Amino acid sequence: MHYIRFCRPPVVEQGRSGHKTLKLVLTITTDLSDKFLCPHEPIQLSIIGAGAPPNPQSGPVPIILTPKIPPTWRAGMRVLKVDVQLPPQPIETVQVRPTSRQLTALITDDISSGTGDGLVLPVFADLAPGPTSRVCFRSLRLPGGTATLQVEEEMGESMARHVWDGGLTTASFVANMILGQTAAPNSSSTTTKASLPMLANILQQNDAPLNIMELGCGVGILGLGVARILGVSSQATAEKSTLLMTDLPDAEERTLANIARSADQTACSVMYENLDWKDGKDGVFGPEVTSRAWDLVILSDCTYNDLLPILVKTLSAVHAHSAQHSSPLNTKILLSTKPRHSDEREFFDLMSKDGWSIEEEVKLPLPVLYDEAQTVEVYLFSKS
Repeated sequence: MHYIRFCRPPVVEQGRSGHKTLKLVLTITTDLSDKFLCPHEPIQLSIIGAGAPPNPQSGPVPIILTPKIPPTWRAGMRVLKVDVQLPPQPIETVQVRPTSRQLTALITDDISSGTGDGLVLPVFADLAPGPTSRVCFRSLRLPGGTATLQVEEEMGESMARHVWDGGLTTASFVANMILGQTAAPNSSSTTTKASLPMLANILQQNDAPLNIMELGCGVGILGLGVARILGVSSQATAEKSTLLMTDLPDAEERTLANIARSADQTACSVMYENLDWKDGKDGVFGPEVTSRAWDLVILSDCTYNDLLPILVKTLSAVHAHSAQHSSPLNTKILLSTKPRHSDEREFFDLMSKDGWSIEEEVKLPLPVLYDEAQTVEVYLFSKS
C-alpha cells in the first residue's frame, strides 16, 4: 500500500487580480514513509475539491480542480509541487488521488479483496479559515451504502501518528466480513465468506452489548473502524456497547480528535484512556479499564519493538481482571500485524507460554505497486 501525503499544509494565496491559488506539496510513500513510490509508468493525479452543500440534507458538492496539465508522479520523485487555480465558490475540502480508479483505494473492498497490483490511498485536507492545521485525513467508504470511515493523521513523512497498513487492512477486512462485500473494480468477486467466524460471532451477538478495548491505538483506525462497523451493522448492539481506546499520552490528542470527528457517525460509546504497558503488566489500570469486563481486546501494528513481554503480560492482566469482574467471561484478543522482522515471532512464543492459544487466523494479501507483495496477518487468541 502507498499513501499520498501532504508534506506541509495546503496554502491558499490570493493574487492581485483577486484569483486564489491553492499550493500543494505532495509525496507518495509507504505507511512507514521508508520508501517512495517508484512507478514504471507515470501516475497522473486528480485534485478534487468539495464545496458547501446547497442544503443540509445533501452531501458536499465535488468540484474538479485538476489543472489542464495534470500533476504526475514519476520514478525517482521525492516531492511533487502543484499550483491549483481555485474557482470563485468556497472550497471546504481538497482531495488528492490517482486519476486511475484501478490504482485508488476508495472503498474497504478495494483493500480487503487483496487483488490487483497494489493501491494508493488518497489524502484529504480541510481548507477551513483560521490557523494553519498540520492535520489531514483518510476516508474510506464502507460496504452497502454511503457510510464512511474517516481518520485524521498528521502531515509530513514521520511514521508517528499516521495510519499504518495493519490497522487499515484489518478494519477493511472486518467491514467486509460483517457488512458484506461491495464489488470492487479490480475484483471479480462479489461475496465474502467470514474467514474468522468466531470473530464474526463476537461482533454479531444478537443485540447483546459488547465491551471492546484497543491497546496501542495510535490514530485509531482499527478501533474507530470497528465502532463504525458496529453502528452500521446493528444500531441496537452499538448503542449498548463500549469502545475504550488506549495508548501512551502522546497519542491522546490525535485519538480524541478522531473520536470527536466520528462522534455523529458512531452509535456506541467511544472513550480514551492512557495506558502504559509497564503499568498494565502488573494489573495497574485506570478507572475506565477497571470499570467493566472486556469481551474483546484489539490491537494492530504493535509487535515491532522490545516491549513484547510487557505487552503479553498486559493482555493477560486484562483477561484476569475481566474474569474476576464478570465470571465466566473469557476475553478474546484480536491481533493484526504486517510482518516486517523475523524477531516479531517472539510475540507468539510469549503468548503460548502465558497460556494463550490461536483460535483462528487469516493471512490477508496486500499487493504493493511495483514491489513485492506483502501480507497482513490477523489472529484471534483465547486463554484457557
